[in-house]
Amino acid sequence: ILEPWVCPGKDFQWICDSVLSALCMHMRVKAHEAFVRMPLCLVEPMFLSELRQGAAIRSLHRLSFLSRLNSVVEVAVDRIIGDLGPEELGRRGCLTRDVSALDLDLKARHVTTEELLHALGTRLYSSISESTVSCAPWWDWSCDIGLVVGTFIHGLGNYDGMRKDEELPFLNRMNAYVQYNKVESESYRRFDHAADAAKRVFDKALETMKIKFQQQTTAAVAAVIAANKNSGDSVAKEAYQLETQKMDDDDVISLPRLKDATLESYRKSLDVSSKARKKGTVICSLPLPDATYLDRLLVRIVEKLETCEELNPMLVDSSTEEIPKEGKKGTGNESVISRNRLVMRQLESPICSTSDKSNQVLFAGGLSGSDKRPQDHSSDYFLGAASSDLASISVGADSSRYQRGPNVPLLVTRFALGGILQAEDSVIDILARSEKLDRGRAGSDIKEVQQQKLTTIGNSTNTNSEAADVVESKPSGSADSREATASIKKKPDLNYIKANTDLRASICVTLLQRGFPASGLSDKFSSVDIDLWKECVSNPSLSFLATSAPDHFFSMKDAFGSVYQKAEVDWPEKVEPLEDYLRSVLLPHCLGLCLKLAGEQTKLAADQGKSDVYVARPAVEDLCPLPDPFVRLSDHSEQAVSNAYTILRRVRLMKSIRFIVGGGIPLNDLTEFLRGPTMRKHTMGVPVWWCPWIHDLVILIHAAVHGLQSVTSELPRLQQLSVENHVRETFVKGTNGKSPALPDSFLRRASEDELDAWVQMQAQEFPTPTVIENRLALMCSQLTMNTSERYDHIPMFDEAMS
Repeated sequence: ILEPWVCPGKDFQWICDSVLSALCMHMRVKAHEAFVRMPLCLVEPMFLSELRQGAAIRSLHRLSFLSRLNSVVEVAVDRIIGDLGPEELGRRGCLTRDVSALDLDLKARHVTTEELLHALGTRLYSSISESTVSCAPWWDWSCDIGLVVGTFIHGLGNYDGMRKDEELPFLNRMNAYVQYNKVESESYRRFDHAADAAKRVFDKALETMKIKFQQQTTAAVAAVIAANKNSGDSVAKEAYQLETQKMDDDDVISLPRLKDATLESYRKSLDVSSKARKKGTVICSLPLPDATYLDRLLVRIVEKLETCEELNPMLVDSSTEEIPKEGKKGTGNESVISRNRLVMRQLESPICSTSDKSNQVLFAGGLSGSDKRPQDHSSDYFLGAASSDLASISVGADSSRYQRGPNVPLLVTRFALGGILQAEDSVIDILARSEKLDRGRAGSDIKEVQQQKLTTIGNSTNTNSEAADVVESKPSGSADSREATASIKKKPDLNYIKANTDLRASICVTLLQRGFPASGLSDKFSSVDIDLWKECVSNPSLSFLATSAPDHFFSMKDAFGSVYQKAEVDWPEKVEPLEDYLRSVLLPHCLGLCLKLAGEQTKLAADQGKSDVYVARPAVEDLCPLPDPFVRLSDHSEQAVSNAYTILRRVRLMKSIRFIVGGGIPLNDLTEFLRGPTMRKHTMGVPVWWCPWIHDLVILIHAAVHGLQSVTSELPRLQQLSVENHVRETFVKGTNGKSPALPDSFLRRASEDELDAWVQMQAQEFPTPTVIENRLALMCSQLTMNTSERYDHIPMFDEAMS
């Protein structure tokens, strides 16, 4: 019962001991050895039903963890009080000499938040921050301690209260980040405007529906009156029929309508006047990371404060499980989910969070009672509405009266609205056309779903389709199976991709890691612009690019060639089947996940009479962490939604990068922008030697030629010598008539060996994947603003769940 929701450890043991103690007390009461007086409110049937639906386990887990956190805080408070002494405590209003007799809450009243932050910080000072790979660029070591103190002051899961507390470090860190990254802060404000535009679409449709209903009612009454008078009834009936047939998109919320309204609002210029700044600062637009991420981070910090040692190995995914061959273990949906999870583990990369441990639910953020509604989930990115106004369309008085078109979400979350903004029009059109199929496959098993997809999407030959069915029907390892498989591997078509679970999962993870490759069907450019390539050849700081890489862009074969080879499949002469699968099946499925999964799982929980979605749905290990078109929608996890959102974003990002590097932006304009104030001001997270018109240009070209993952895995090694020369010339020798950046006193005292060691140490520093992708997104959003390949810098909510 406990294992799906509570990890083995101290909390697990505490809950087991509590249950055992309660059972012992129950046996004593039955034996008339003890008597317990229970308040009536605790034995109400509704309350007991709520407890049995998962609230009991959740509450025990919270109580266990809070007792541990209070113990850690009490040690720090006692140390502070001991250092203050009786005299200072008296000045602060403490009326007793025996402070140890007071409980923790009373003792904490005589200690300031700053003192508590300092006392807890000294215990972690010698250790590495838990958030070294952070989901928020502004998050640092002080925020780790602020999370512990904020939980003690505001309560477990009350992340909105912590964010607004000026005595905690969050607002200061946000403010410092905004000073250097105004564009990213503006993206959150624009997103809020898009959420307001979405709400206006819903309201306008509802208002139009009410007007039409009134008009139809009036026409119907007129028809009845005319019929009773036996005069002019034909005219009245025609008027009534005319009114009832007036069903256009004005009273129906359609996905294209939402897309147009929200994108137009997102792209509008922001009001930066002093009057607008008084109404609300830009700081308020920056949110805290996702509640589930903060829950996990809080647990790790408290464990380290308890032990002052390394992380508990229970929380570290050390699985080395190999991926079994196709068809060896499990059947149906469960087999597909397990294989997706195993492929994801094997191909894990720092450019994207693919560890399935990130999907472990702890305290469910702010979810602490049965009366919680979507507007209360503002810190939960998966279940929380994108705004409080959008939450009302799901739970308000008029929530059931909205006429939603196909694929319009019941609950407009951050991922739903962001997916609408990011998705291309072609993806939305394909999703709309496949709506009937999606409705029909809800109760189908995996085999039926595959067969439906095979017969409705794609233009592949029937021969390979039949061969794929033969492979699945034959026993694994049989002679007939090997013969059928061999015939497919010669020409793997769209049907074979759909029938091979491992291949689908590997393709999905590759898209997550490396981004969407160049396509001969939709991309205008296939190689680096000739003028830019000449600049790479002639510029010493960029010359390593010309010697270590071709000038053609990251292609389908570059991205998926190794995936096909690992699957023992020959690379096809034509890539149309693969691209057809990506654009016609996978990308629409990613958008569908962002739009509908939260609403689907909320509805399933309501059908079971449960308010806690995380308890009502299957356990974490039974949910698919990757967006797989052949897994039922409701059997995906919130990590699958995050990965789907990442794929949709990186499709647009890579397309814009290729547009810029391929010549869509003239070299002079590109250089002028990189030398301008925008990139110079955005310096948080980059090394001291970072030069925008050199190194930002390098990551643009390298991402276009090798993919996103290569920027953090291969580029640091390739440019090591170039960066060392750049650091030496800039900081030690001086360049272009400028004196060295290092102080003369340091240069005079340091030996050659010390200077060499310092240069090598600096050259080894490199931005994190989060910083790299944010800089790429910033450049693309600014450079493509008035072009056909415009990239909108939508907030990266998926990073806040990594």
